[in-house]
Amino acid sequence: MINRCAELLYWVGRYVERAENHTRLIDVNYHMRHELKGKENEETYMWERLITAIGDEHTFKSSHGEINETTVIQFLTFDRQNLNSIFSCLYQIRSNMRALRQLLPDELWDIVNEFYLWMDKQNIHTLTAQSPFMFYQRVREWLSLFNGTADSTMIREQEWNFIQAGKYLERAENTVHILQAIYTNFMKDGSLFVDHNHYNRLSVLLKSVGGFEAFRKCYADDVTFAKVIGFMMLNASFPRSVSFALTSMEANLRAIKQKDFDFSPLFHQSIVLSKEIDDITAGVGEESVGLEQFAEMLRLCEQLGAVVSNTFFREELIEA
Repeated sequence: MINRCAELLYWVGRYVERAENHTRLIDVNYHMRHELKGKENEETYMWERLITAIGDEHTFKSSHGEINETTVIQFLTFDRQNLNSIFSCLYQIRSNMRALRQLLPDELWDIVNEFYLWMDKQNIHTLTAQSPFMFYQRVREWLSLFNGTADSTMIREQEWNFIQAGKYLERAENTVHILQAIYTNFMKDGSLFVDHNHYNRLSVLLKSVGGFEAFRKCYADDVTFAKVIGFMMLNASFPRSVSFALTSMEANLRAIKQKDFDFSPLFHQSIVLSKEIDDITAGVGEESVGLEQFAEMLRLCEQLGAVVSNTFFREELIEA
């Protein structure tokens, strides 16, 4: 496979996952905003946390003066200057797939093209007019339709594996961003290990990654900060845990069978870091060290992305 096609496929996987991640976060935060109010400025603080969790705080502040529900939803959903908005992700998916139509099932192009044409007509006013719940539900359904169609129609060869590798790296990075943001906010609150009064906030965290019911199957109502972090970092069965995502990514990369391929040290390092973070949130170690570990985990994800790029996309041809 020509390296350019491989790179486009990899980024289709990343952008689909990024759009779904943003959609979940916005939708859950919007519909839980009243339950999270605990003080006069709590709602503003909630939207600020959302920007921090997605990692676009600097970009937002450079283009929007005030943090509130309307400006944050506009920035994360429709802003065409924000390269990580849902619309921008969809634009990139469609552009990449236009160049890949000969490699992918026609059904996938039809789904993406129809989704884009609908999204291109939407804005903050149509969103609020039709109910944000209905809007984000429709976005999530379209993204689920894309993933389900890919699962059921694509041959498990290089095209599939590059899309999945991009998806799982993006998922791991997004989960770490979310956990880093909530960890930082708990430290600012001075209540990192005081688990009473955290149920609502931790429930929102779990719902933002679709893990609330899965967590309760493991821990019932024992929703503590340490258990939630451990679940999202290390649970081997939960599809959105960091451990699950990186293990799946490694399997997809190995399936491509690139010669001189060995990412084992990087993946091993990621698991070690995940366990260190779990120890810290369980009360073993210094709280401030946890911030360093989250930052190191994000650097590791960036390093994995750089190694994938250098290994698969910088050579003229990829061996079948």
